[in-house]
Amino acid sequence: MRVRGRASPLRVHLGAICALAAFVSCGAGAADWTFGGHAKYRYTRTDYRAGDLQATLGEDPASDHDLDLRLKAEGERGPWEAAVHYEILALFGDTAAVRAAAAPLAFVGRAVGLPDDRRRLLDLTDSFSDGARRAAVHRLDRLYVGYRRGAAALRFGRQALSWGNGLVFHPLDFINPFSPLAIDKDYKTGDDMLYVQWLRADGGDLQAIAVPRRDPATGDLAGSESTYAAKLRVRLGEFDLDLVAAQHVDDALAGIGLVRSIGGAVWRLDALHTRPERGDDAWSFVTNLDYSWVWGARNYYGFVEYFRNGFGAADPAGYATPDPALAARLERGELFTLARDYAAAGVQVELHPLFNVYTNLIWNLTDGSRFLQLRGVYDWRQNVQLMAGINLPAGDRGKEYGGIPLPGLGVFLAPGRALYLRAAYYF
Repeated sequence: MRVRGRASPLRVHLGAICALAAFVSCGAGAADWTFGGHAKYRYTRTDYRAGDLQATLGEDPASDHDLDLRLKAEGERGPWEAAVHYEILALFGDTAAVRAAAAPLAFVGRAVGLPDDRRRLLDLTDSFSDGARRAAVHRLDRLYVGYRRGAAALRFGRQALSWGNGLVFHPLDFINPFSPLAIDKDYKTGDDMLYVQWLRADGGDLQAIAVPRRDPATGDLAGSESTYAAKLRVRLGEFDLDLVAAQHVDDALAGIGLVRSIGGAVWRLDALHTRPERGDDAWSFVTNLDYSWVWGARNYYGFVEYFRNGFGAADPAGYATPDPALAARLERGELFTLARDYAAAGVQVELHPLFNVYTNLIWNLTDGSRFLQLRGVYDWRQNVQLMAGINLPAGDRGKEYGGIPLPGLGVFLAPGRALYLRAAYYF
């Protein structure tokens, strides 16, 4: 959907880059720029069960190809800094065909779609291919100018922000968090914001952000869609303490985070209280423990985590028609899970300095369904990484990872058993 009266995304791309370059040049002279990026390709084959939506609307097994190209330029000159990241994201195959067929089901379409800028201040994304079996966009994922003086720093433009201490689930990270099932976490999707930081003498800091957003229905800037937040980090005895306050969309948020070392391990806790403009207050929290060790001349890393989703359904019967508060957060990409209670665990084993094996398990404690991820990562060359993995959901029908019945359709929305191969080149 294009917003009336706004320039085409490609023109905004070029205009924004020119404005950025002029601003940096006028403010700081010629910057010292560095250039880099990556190119990634992934092939995925997914098997579904009879009755799954994907098997009904598309091919089973499904074959998909994903491309990810990122070109980045980052510069510094004195107290000034700037960055421009251009990316092309494309997918081709059976999942794209299902996405097109299921377009009326927004609940379904988001899971397989590509990023767009309907809600963001600047429209820096353009779709240049959208067919029955393909979809592709090119966009600017980073575009910012920053200035630092003494203990104070300011950055304006498209950038990424991560708050909180979750490893799999992220209640304090309400600005584009990663999905718990995400494999590739090299780059978080950027948002248009003003970011301010002040470093404290005790090693802590104060951060504040303003994230203006548009109403996706009208394209107009709306305070009711925007985010204004601050986070204070201090050292309190043996603890690192985070305090968060925010007005996020229509919600008033207050959060706390704690981090402490315990016998060589690291323990973390994040808790978030949400007071919606409409509806009941909710508490969400995550706690985890991770530890690294050596056994049999090999390096190991492991973690366990528990997550309480204050907006999650206490009964699987509510999955198909989630509460409006939960549905809104799913649609905005702030939450990715339906139930109330989850556990996660993972182990990384370094079989060779160039080859690591990862095992991650997410367990829905509300309904007993599970999602297991296994993958191996091989650093084949200095700049080339190869990955192979499998995703294995398990659960009965009616449960989150077993298949959610879609009312009136007679089919189930379910993840399939997937095998994927990925190659990544960094430059």
